[in-house]
Amino acid sequence: MNTQVLYNDIPNTPEVQSVKIGSSVLEVVRRGPVKDRLNKRHQYDRVKGARSGWHVHKFGGSSFADPECYKFVAGLINTFDGKNLIVVSAMSGITNNLYAVCERAKVCSSFVESAEWSLLQSRILDVIALRLGETLAQTKEVQRFNTDLKYLTTVLSLMQDASEDDRELITSLVVGYGEIWSARLLTQIMRLDHHRSAAFMDARDVLVVDPTEDDNNTIDVCWDVTRTKLKKWFVNRKRCDVLVVTGFIARTLADDLPTTLKRNGSDFSATIFSVLSKAHSVTVWKDVDGMYTSDPKKNPDAVFIPYQTFEEAEEASLRGAFVLQKDCIEPARLANIPIFLRNCFNLSCPGTRIGPPDDQSIASNSDDETIFFMDESVAQSPWHEEVVYFNEDRCENQEFLEACADAMPDNVMNGASDTNSSLLI
Repeated sequence: MNTQVLYNDIPNTPEVQSVKIGSSVLEVVRRGPVKDRLNKRHQYDRVKGARSGWHVHKFGGSSFADPECYKFVAGLINTFDGKNLIVVSAMSGITNNLYAVCERAKVCSSFVESAEWSLLQSRILDVIALRLGETLAQTKEVQRFNTDLKYLTTVLSLMQDASEDDRELITSLVVGYGEIWSARLLTQIMRLDHHRSAAFMDARDVLVVDPTEDDNNTIDVCWDVTRTKLKKWFVNRKRCDVLVVTGFIARTLADDLPTTLKRNGSDFSATIFSVLSKAHSVTVWKDVDGMYTSDPKKNPDAVFIPYQTFEEAEEASLRGAFVLQKDCIEPARLANIPIFLRNCFNLSCPGTRIGPPDDQSIASNSDDETIFFMDESVAQSPWHEEVVYFNEDRCENQEFLEACADAMPDNVMNGASDTNSSLLI
């Protein structure tokens, strides 16, 4: 079997010896690009019995169509009261670009010259430049992006000689980078534009799943392992009131390798993290007002549905409703956490509420003594010299709060830290 030397020219990357195809795929994918100063350690304050209220929000690719959309979403997030965990998809069209690059890499080594690869680079760099401006954060984000591209070039260069299983593994790794770029960028925007104590989480450092071989391609969440990783992740992280998490991607239990939650996986990620954070609610932001009796884009007589039980929503999904898949609903149903479907482009509509009656929708609190909360302290950012303040005086969107829930009790965040995870501060 031929050997290849893997990306020894990448700055700050440990020297990699020549390895064989097959084992090389596992080693390169498992290692990933080198982390930099994002790993700076910080400690949360711990108070026995304190409770932290989290709300989960998921924004899909249509919410990130262009630079202005990122600005709009960041402004919307800034109106949310309390502590919010934001699950994001890739920028619109980027995941398809990455899939196309993977297909091209299977048949030729000149994939970096393809239109898909060029479009990928130009779109991401343009958004970074327009949203972050001439700041140190922009310089660092461009550096990270270029390092990612060098790493992906190395991995994709293995495609032609790889087995089908290895090709699937490489594809799972590559297509997940759209979410990473999107989440990192949104985190920086929240900090620069709104001075929020926002943190970035690569879900692959926390979320562990066990894909099955059944006909339905079921993905089982390894809850105990994931909770342990989440707890470790949070121990060494700054206090934050906005946590931006990559949707769609995770890590396998058997091989400890990157994987995806398949199409619509970001919705699944949102309900998974709503359970892990013991959130009061999870809001899935789409480009439709909520659930209808039929597709409103095709049928003008479709009737809006303001409320459904979990069972009704799952049944609608099995009948072909495209808004929310059954697998995405199940974690929230098991934890009794209500799901709100709302239109990112029509804030006047309260959306559809899926779940139990209002008086039964409060998630249970944890008796875990390791509790985390936000105070009014000050953090020094390693990315720039100015001081970033944790400001609890947020602009409250009363319409949004009233539409989401009648009450907002605090809930416990049962989690803490993986020292290998990336944090933007």
